[in-house]
Amino acid sequence: MGRKIIVKNIINKVMTNQITQKFIDILGPITDSKTHFSVFQSPATPGGHDIHQMSKVQKELVEELLKNHFKFKEVDWMELPSGLDKNRNPIVAKTIKLDDNENPTYEDKIAYVYQVLFTPKMYDPATFAKSPVKDGCTFGPLVYNPENLEPYRSVTLTFNPTFPQDIDSKEDQTEVMKQQLRDKLEKVLSNPDEYMPEGYRGCLVRMAVV
Repeated sequence: MGRKIIVKNIINKVMTNQITQKFIDILGPITDSKTHFSVFQSPATPGGHDIHQMSKVQKELVEELLKNHFKFKEVDWMELPSGLDKNRNPIVAKTIKLDDNENPTYEDKIAYVYQVLFTPKMYDPATFAKSPVKDGCTFGPLVYNPENLEPYRSVTLTFNPTFPQDIDSKEDQTEVMKQQLRDKLEKVLSNPDEYMPEGYRGCLVRMAVV
């Protein structure tokens, strides 16, 4: 069981970019079932989480990460999404998604940070059939129909279409195939968590750069 959790964590870190994982390591755990004491549901990212409360150490670590990632000379904090900078000029926080390679750098600039946010877990449906989670099966995450917003899940079952040589009858082969699929479906429905794909999160920062 422990080995399985380690493998899932490794997969999750591969899908999540490195800078996001560093923020999760500092501010986490970020979970959908049980949130960290400093995590609240975010109206800005429905189903995601934004961080409003940090310890002094967490703030210092976040500031250091932002300085290293964006090359800021200084990081200050905003109490509201708009306000005044040190020179009494108006500033407004904008949302930037963190990325290992695509974020610009701001050498000799000051960042006024309002929020750190995490997206809901995201999934790549294209990988479900290519890389089943276990026993050739995947129990898909909850997703929503974009036309009517109805929630739904999917179950992916893969099986070997070859049969033992002593099964000659096509009818018998069909029954064997059906039973294989029933058995697989029963295993998935009995332990759905074991067949769930590992999602990944994005990290966003709302800040003004001067």
